[in-house]
Formats: sequence, structure tokens, C-alpha cells
Amino acid sequence: MEYGTRIRRMDVMLIDANKVSRGNLGALVRDFGCYSVRPFEDSETPIVSIINKPPSVVLCHWDSDGEFATKILNVIRRHSVEAVAKTPFILVTNNKSRQMMSIGLKAGATHFLDDPVVPADLVKKLTFVLCDKRQMLRHAGKMIYVAAPARQIKKSKLKPNVKIMEFTSKPKVKPKPDPVIAIAPTIAPLPETDADEDDILEL
Repeated sequence: MEYGTRIRRMDVMLIDANKVSRGNLGALVRDFGCYSVRPFEDSETPIVSIINKPPSVVLCHWDSDGEFATKILNVIRRHSVEAVAKTPFILVTNNKSRQMMSIGLKAGATHFLDDPVVPADLVKKLTFVLCDKRQMLRHAGKMIYVAAPARQIKKSKLKPNVKIMEFTSKPKVKPKPDPVIAIAPTIAPLPETDADEDDILEL
């Protein structure tokens, strides 16, 4: 495993009110060799633990209304200490509807993990956290993710059949067999309220 050594050095926190699912996920994380696994069943105690010692990542159960995880995220993302406010949160859920994911992303989720958890998927998400280059900035007192630099479109990365139009004062449009995409010189950052999953989860 390319990131096996780094994963084994991770301090992983588990937050889930369900004893069985919390135990199963904990056993899986321990099988990966993570040096520290911190399980919690409530929403208050883990907040104190994160503030005292921010973990490498938090795997938090995302319930049907999202209230449990949102309560924790609202406190952590607004904490004055950056190391605490930037703690990665992966929400574990069996409901990845667009609406629920939008709520989770706006609350400050780093990524999502399907429940029941598949080992390969868990490794993928832990690796994502280790490789995540996105910047986090404060907005209205809350840490939020901003688009990664890789989102900036470059000519060298465009597909061969995509063309760039340079507009003059009176552009002439000619029929083309292939679609033509016009790309502005710069791309403005997306507003927080219109965040899309692909925008936020890109490396």
C-alpha cells in the first residue's frame, strides 16, 4: 500500500452513537494499523478531545437529519485555533442524496464514506485526507474549504477536441461539426452557498 506507512501513523477519532457500528469501524481502522483510535458515542466529549489534541481525521456518523455531526462541525470549524478548526471530517452515511451531501459540505465535511464501510473505500478516503491540498479560509468566523489550485483550467490540460475562442469586439460565429467551448481568462471562485460536491472534493 503506497500510503500504508502514513496511514499507520494516523490518529483516528470515531464518533457514532451506535455501539455495534462504532465497534466494527474501530476494528477495521485498527486492522489498518493506525497507532491511535479514539471512539466516542456522544457529541460533547469528542469536541473536548479534538480541542485538546486534534486527530489526523474524524470519522463521524451522519444520521438521517445530519444534526448529530452538524453540531460537532459547527463548534470545531469556528474554533479560534486553526489546527482545531481545520480537523478533517469524513461523514459516514448510508444516505448520500444530493440534499444531504449539500448540508454536510456546507457544515464543513471533508468527504463522505458509504455505510456499511468497505475496507477499500476507507483506505481511499484516508488517502484522500493525506493528499488533500485544498486551502481552508475563514468566512464569517467559520473555516471553509476553497477550490483547489488544480481547478484552474489550463490549455495544456484541455482535451484535444476542445477549442478556445478568443473574442474580438465583433466575434464571428461559424458552424462547427464539434462543439466549441468558450473559456474566460479567469474563473471566479464559487460562492459558498452554491458549492457543488465536485468543486469541494477535488484535489
